[in-house]
Amino acid sequence: MLEKLIINYLEGFKDIQTLSSMQTNSIKVSDEGFYVETDSSIRKFEVGEKASSWELISFQFLYEAWNEFANTRLANSSDFIMAKGRTSFVMALFSKLPFVSVTQKNKKKAIQLNQYLTDQLPEINLNQVLELLEEVISKGLDLKHLKQHYPEDNVYRLKSRARQGLKLLGFIDSQYVLNVNLIDEYKSSHNKSLILKRQILKHPYFSTVYDLLSKSSDLENVYKFQAIKELGMLIVKNSAGDNLMRDSVADARTRHMLSWMQDVDLLNEELNPIMEESIRPLLIKTMQEYLTARTEPLTNHPLGKLVRSDLPDAISRLPFIDRDTYLVKGSVGQGNWATVPWLAILNKNITTSTQRGYYIVYLFSENMQELYLTIAQGITETSRDEMLKLNDEIRKNIEMDGVIKSSDYYLGESAKARGYVESTAAYIKYTLEDMPSENQLIKDLEKMISYYERFIEYKKENSVEEKLAFLNVNEQEITDHIHSYIQSKGFYYKKEEVINLYLSLKTKPFVILSGISGTGKTKMVQWFAESLGATEEDGQFTLIPVRPDWSDGSDLLGYVDIKGDFKKGPLTSVLERAMDDPDKPFFVLLDEMNLARVEYYFSDLLSVMESRRRKDGKIVTTPVLPFEVEGRDIILPSNVYIIGTVNMDETTHPFSKKVLDRANTIEFNRVQLDHFSFLEDQEEQAPLSIINQSLAGDFLHLKDAYQDNIALIKKVTEVLVNINKQLEGIGAQVGYRVRDEICFYVIYSKKNNLLTFEEAMDQSILQKILPRISGSDERVWDTLKGLYEICMSKVYNADVGPELNHAIYPKSTEKILHMIRRYENDGFTSFWAGS
Repeated sequence: MLEKLIINYLEGFKDIQTLSSMQTNSIKVSDEGFYVETDSSIRKFEVGEKASSWELISFQFLYEAWNEFANTRLANSSDFIMAKGRTSFVMALFSKLPFVSVTQKNKKKAIQLNQYLTDQLPEINLNQVLELLEEVISKGLDLKHLKQHYPEDNVYRLKSRARQGLKLLGFIDSQYVLNVNLIDEYKSSHNKSLILKRQILKHPYFSTVYDLLSKSSDLENVYKFQAIKELGMLIVKNSAGDNLMRDSVADARTRHMLSWMQDVDLLNEELNPIMEESIRPLLIKTMQEYLTARTEPLTNHPLGKLVRSDLPDAISRLPFIDRDTYLVKGSVGQGNWATVPWLAILNKNITTSTQRGYYIVYLFSENMQELYLTIAQGITETSRDEMLKLNDEIRKNIEMDGVIKSSDYYLGESAKARGYVESTAAYIKYTLEDMPSENQLIKDLEKMISYYERFIEYKKENSVEEKLAFLNVNEQEITDHIHSYIQSKGFYYKKEEVINLYLSLKTKPFVILSGISGTGKTKMVQWFAESLGATEEDGQFTLIPVRPDWSDGSDLLGYVDIKGDFKKGPLTSVLERAMDDPDKPFFVLLDEMNLARVEYYFSDLLSVMESRRRKDGKIVTTPVLPFEVEGRDIILPSNVYIIGTVNMDETTHPFSKKVLDRANTIEFNRVQLDHFSFLEDQEEQAPLSIINQSLAGDFLHLKDAYQDNIALIKKVTEVLVNINKQLEGIGAQVGYRVRDEICFYVIYSKKNNLLTFEEAMDQSILQKILPRISGSDERVWDTLKGLYEICMSKVYNADVGPELNHAIYPKSTEKILHMIRRYENDGFTSFWAGS
């Protein structure tokens, strides 16, 4: 009877693709067998070599092929004798069975029977399992020591079988540890049967049987039972895994399994799946009533609730939708009715917003006559080039049956409709006039979800390969590349300036570039990011011009409008993209960031920066925006690098120590107008797309670096202790944060042979110490003279010009001299040139 059930199941496929060459075989079923048509048979028919493009493969032929495979259990084309000549079709056909998987044998494509164990099938009634569950909940039984609770042998055996049932349902693990989250969900649920359905169908053997029975309504009840029993004897082994299940064991386990599925209303008395229509009628209602609804106010409209709430709830209840993994949301527009409403299923590890990333989405046509189930992408925050590239990647790398791999369909004339179409990688089309059954809709969605998951897995594997390749690129090669790339764009910066920016970002992902207007600060950041594959087009580089009227974080992060809807700020969109793509660096340029008071609009971000900590191997922060605002906690991820440019003049605001403490401040005032030699023979450079690991820092706290760098840390600290003695006079001493970050900077420099110790300390003093000094007090003068002695290693003498090439820290010495002379001339001094 199993063969009959198998053929019954396979009759549902209209076309299949061969496993190696991916050639499509179209199928028509008749009383005699399967008629098959291929591209080759069509061509032969067209040139008169064949009388028909369709060739019959009889049921008898398929039965013989099945027996060959069942006896072999793992078969490639060489193992089929009776089916020779049609092995490609037969293997592709049998691979569609839910208990057959595709593998390799002797370096050739092969198919294999999946294997299960008897303890993966129930050996007791469901009610007895649930009785034990209630005892666990009410009495707090320790399932690891069941014998202590039930010492009588007969009762213990019964409870032991019930415990195995709890394991099948996922309420306990293999070590009998409770799944507290699932038990809590079960206790609080008003529909416990729904949870049991979900847990039963999560189990691969139950799911396989349910899938087979969904295509066998024509068979009599007794034949179905016999077929499922035979299936168990074919693919289920004893708990030791050495012998197939015996007849008596198969009979008992199969009866219990089918009884479980009937008890939770997965199967009826005829062993046919019970399909409660919930999705199909809601889709039809939406399509029938939407155009009329659009003529009415959107606020509190029942059709809006249907799409936003009822449909997502119905989808979320499907057994293959794991709520921990998937987010289901629907939309009919905000404020006004959308021309193209949608219902999206998003893997939360990929994206939680339909504005970016890739996901499953139902798209309704503008005339409401068609509905498309698609794998598509967010169009708001995805460039066209990136979109087309990803669509092509999905189509080329993921095998899909019964799905059209293109974006060749019509939603409507609006720009939104055309954008949705272009974002589509693959789709299944439905019409209002001929909407398929609930069962078919669910099968299609499950199939599309499986393709979606396959692509996610493909991207993960590909990402690992990319990471391994990029890990071979060292920091010297990266900084050489950045410098060459920027020069190829016609901009001149010294190599050490590029290295300094690189090390500063690696030390702390917040850097301030200061200097007079026109020195190329903005372009420096843009080309730096672009050299590493980050552009505005791919969403990895974002320029945010700061406005003078910014007074709080809402201008960057967003705000809740009068309707209660959250309007994202430009930085929030970047943070979400970065969270969804943690292997890529994302650069944010706050242009002229001190046009407004930084402490006002940036204070929340400054605080969040200091909350960085490691959790589960990742660097996380306290939320920038809480879950209630965006449906997930928005943090400041470790792959976001914020760079601010500042001009110091009468139109801007000075920085507080809170800001300066948290940033490396790099000054760009050097101008050499007559330098042209670097423009000669410059070749165009291609970007180097790095992974974030190449730029991200290794340390959060000094203890992370201490053991491997004790001598270097002590050497840095010795210099800082001497500097702090000079800073005490004006109350500007550096604390632990600054000490740690200077240590990190010097360690990264030494580790990658980028700068000498003196060069790295020189940059650190210039960027972390001197910006803190300003004032007209005579103590400022004394402090500067003391710092001069440290940097120059000689006493300051106003009458003798310094020889900077003899200084220990020449850049810092030069800046200190500039600040001293300004004090002597103006009675006031500051690090900032124009302040």
